[in-house]
Amino acid sequence: MKAEKFFRHAWMICLVLIAVLAFGGTNSMAAAEASKVSYTITNKSKKASYKNRLSANYLYQLPQLKGSSAAIKKINKSLQEDYKNTLSGKSMVFESYENWKYRSIYQRYPDKFFYTTTCKVTYNQNGYICFRFFSQWYIGGVYNGWVYGLTYRLSDGKKMGIQDVLAGSKSTMKKRIAQTYSRRVSSAGYAPIMQMKYSDFKFYIMPGKKVALCFGPYQPMGGNGRTAFSMAGKLK
Repeated sequence: MKAEKFFRHAWMICLVLIAVLAFGGTNSMAAAEASKVSYTITNKSKKASYKNRLSANYLYQLPQLKGSSAAIKKINKSLQEDYKNTLSGKSMVFESYENWKYRSIYQRYPDKFFYTTTCKVTYNQNGYICFRFFSQWYIGGVYNGWVYGLTYRLSDGKKMGIQDVLAGSKSTMKKRIAQTYSRRVSSAGYAPIMQMKYSDFKFYIMPGKKVALCFGPYQPMGGNGRTAFSMAGKLK
């Protein structure tokens, strides 16, 4: 009887230990996943050319996180939406290519039409990930190039806005951005920036509490081109 009681108690202790180890292991894995995440980047591309006269090139580097949690699915869906937003530009490039490829001007002056978006991860730690995108567009005439970023919180998949990552009070944030732009780029940009919505600001984050503010292809004060400068951020 004593032996039976001993083995029953021993079995219960084993079950408790197994549960504790399993729960602790799950928590450790969750913590690791929340801190950093694995991803892939796939090239979505299309090319065409005609007798060395004219060519067309479309490229979008689509990042997708690895995993099946609700937060990761939410982030991947957001990234897919960004990719879909470029498809109208893709159509424009190839429609222009088809309309112009037989024109005699390109027999004398060959040209290349394109819409490309390349992707690079600039931050992947402390529960956040940021993708930096560099887009270029040209179908004759003026060239456009611009930079933007997409930043997400891994715990719930939230896409972060400038007010979530830039250091300092939100009430003075827009003014501080406008002042920095005026000091580093042009004072003519102060008033247009003050009229922007927080959702209008393009940015990406980097380690060391840095946020890169991106403007372009048309500057706040007008004119073609792009500009970026860094300000203090919240994330290490």
